[in-house]
Amino acid sequence: MRLLSVEEDYLSLLSDLIKKQMVMLGPSVAISKARKVSTLTVSGEGSVTAIGGDPQVALDQLATEYMDLSGQIAQATLASLLEKYPNIKNSTGK
Repeated sequence: MRLLSVEEDYLSLLSDLIKKQMVMLGPSVAISKARKVSTLTVSGEGSVTAIGGDPQVALDQLATEYMDLSGQIAQATLASLLEKYPNIKNSTGK
């Protein structure tokens, strides 16, 4: 039962990260970057509706996409969001 909650945390965290990037980068750029992570299904509103693989790997890939574009800003955004999800570790370390 706990696994479902962790998966829900990842869905929420990934969605929150995309939505924050939509504010900073604009919706089309943020969603386009998110859709480059092949294991994520991302709605037109920026919500992650499915993760087709290891959610930690997907998080790392998504963070890398944004960090390649906006560096420290994306890292700081992710760090602040991770505080809300204690079940998810930050392994991006970028």
